[in-house]
Amino acid sequence: MAESAAIEGPARSARLAAGTDYERFRERKLHERPGFAYVTYLCTIPLDFDRVPEHWHDQMEVIYVKAGRGVVSLDFERHEVGAGTIVVVCPGRVHAIEGVPGERMEYENIIFSLEAFDSRMEDDWCRDNVLVPLREGTLSFDCVLRPGGALHDEAARALDAADAASAERGPGYTLAVKGSVYLFFRALYAHAERGAAVAPNAVAERLKPVLREVKLHFDKPISVREAAGLAGYSAAHFMRVFRRETGQTFVSYLRAYRLSEAEAMLRRTSEPISAVAEGCGFDSVPYFTRSFRAAYGCAPLAYRKRWAAAAAEPAPKAAPGG
Repeated sequence: MAESAAIEGPARSARLAAGTDYERFRERKLHERPGFAYVTYLCTIPLDFDRVPEHWHDQMEVIYVKAGRGVVSLDFERHEVGAGTIVVVCPGRVHAIEGVPGERMEYENIIFSLEAFDSRMEDDWCRDNVLVPLREGTLSFDCVLRPGGALHDEAARALDAADAASAERGPGYTLAVKGSVYLFFRALYAHAERGAAVAPNAVAERLKPVLREVKLHFDKPISVREAAGLAGYSAAHFMRVFRRETGQTFVSYLRAYRLSEAEAMLRRTSEPISAVAEGCGFDSVPYFTRSFRAAYGCAPLAYRKRWAAAAAEPAPKAAPGG
């Protein structure tokens, strides 16, 4: 097993440069890399990004708030969170993260694959009683853990121990990380409601194919009618449901997603603005420019120049003795 678990906490300039790549990197790269995939991102809203839009994936995710206040949505149900709150996001759940206006929220975003904890042995108790129920959403427990609760305190101790092992990087540190995660699993299992059936969120299940379609084909036209068909709704009902659950229209969500992809292209490539617009689903460069300016405060070319200048700045030197 390769020792590739890490806590990623780069300097502010590097975090700014990687800010909106957070979602992209997490979804497309982290989970497919070989080795022991357990990574903790240190994130700040609104420093790194304004919000993490609604999405879902097949990995386990834990949102551990360190300071400030914000809102985490699980299957479109909003939960206000504060320092110390731990939100457990099981595989397949639609979730989003955003800040509170005028406030800053610092949190750790922990993502790992349940398969990394499967012994592959027949009749494995942990697989049958913990891993499979977590993956299938049948282990019933409160997913929003607040300080002072027994489950919260046990989970926090386990996650803090995993963080400490990752930070120290001692010989065999992934064994310590893995052991701490097993203690985290033990806390969830010990405090689960026995015999409680976990009812799936019907609306979230219907909207998941729509979110997946946007993620995979944002560069192509996606009409409201097509999105509604994926959800099994009429166009009119889909528009009402999507706005009610996400707080924005489908058209607004799709445009924001395309703009986030365009922002990344501007920083990472030298493609002409027209190519960036086309590659992100905009068939009109003037419309793309207006939309980008409204979202990011400046025109696409100016944004690219700003980030190029920021990337060229030398990293700050460490203070003596630091």
